[in-house]
Amino acid sequence: MLADILNHIKMFLVGPFPHGPLGGLAINIFLAVITMVSGFILGLFLALGRISQNTVIRRIVMCLIENTRALPLLLIVFWFHFVIPLFAGRPLPNLLSAYFSLTFYSAVNQAEIFRGGLMNMNKGQWEVAFSTGLSRCQCIIYVILPQVLRMMLPSFVGFFISLFKDTSVIYIIGIIDLTQMGKMLSQREPDKIIFSYVMVAILYFIFCFILSLASKRWERKQLKWANGSISSTV
Repeated sequence: MLADILNHIKMFLVGPFPHGPLGGLAINIFLAVITMVSGFILGLFLALGRISQNTVIRRIVMCLIENTRALPLLLIVFWFHFVIPLFAGRPLPNLLSAYFSLTFYSAVNQAEIFRGGLMNMNKGQWEVAFSTGLSRCQCIIYVILPQVLRMMLPSFVGFFISLFKDTSVIYIIGIIDLTQMGKMLSQREPDKIIFSYVMVAILYFIFCFILSLASKRWERKQLKWANGSISSTV
C-alpha cells in the first residue's frame, strides 16, 4: 500500500521520467521558470517600447500589449498550437508551442510590471541621471532599471506564482503536467479520484506557498532598507 502511494506521488512529481518524458509538477516548474526568464527579457523591450518617445513604436507596442492581455491564456495556447503551424507549414512540438505561448503571455504581463516601475520612478532620479551627461538609454540601463528591479521584485514574484498556476492549461494540448497526471490517475483508478485531485491541490499549494513566503520576506527586507535609507539621510 505504501509503495503504491509513493509510486503515485513520484508520478505526480516527475511523471514517467526517466523511462519516459518529464511530466507532473516538474514540467510545470520547468515551463514556468524558462518562460518567466525569456518573458522577462522580451517584456523589458516591450516596456521600453511602451514608454518610447517614438509615437509609432509606442502605439504599436501598446496595442499589442493591451489586446494580448485582454485574451485568455487558453486562447493564446490554441493560437500557437494550431494557427501558427498553418502559416509555418509544419506542426510545432507540444512542448515548443507551450513554451512560445507562455513566453508571449509572460512577456506582455511583465512589460506592464516594468512600465509601472518606470512610470512610478521618482522624477528626480531621471533629472539626476540626465544631469550626469548620460543619454536616455544609458540613464535607463545604469540608473533607473536597477532601482525598478529592486522595487518591483515582489510584483515579479507574484506574477511568477500566477504564471506557475497558469501552466496548468498546457494539459489541453497533450502535455502530461500535474493537472493531466491527476486526471489520468482518476480515470484509470476511479477509486483514487479524491486522492488524485487532493495531491494536485497540495503540490500546487506547497510550491505557491513557498514562493509567497519568499516574496513577503523580500518585501520586509525592502521596507527595512527603505527605512534605513530614510533615517541615514535625516
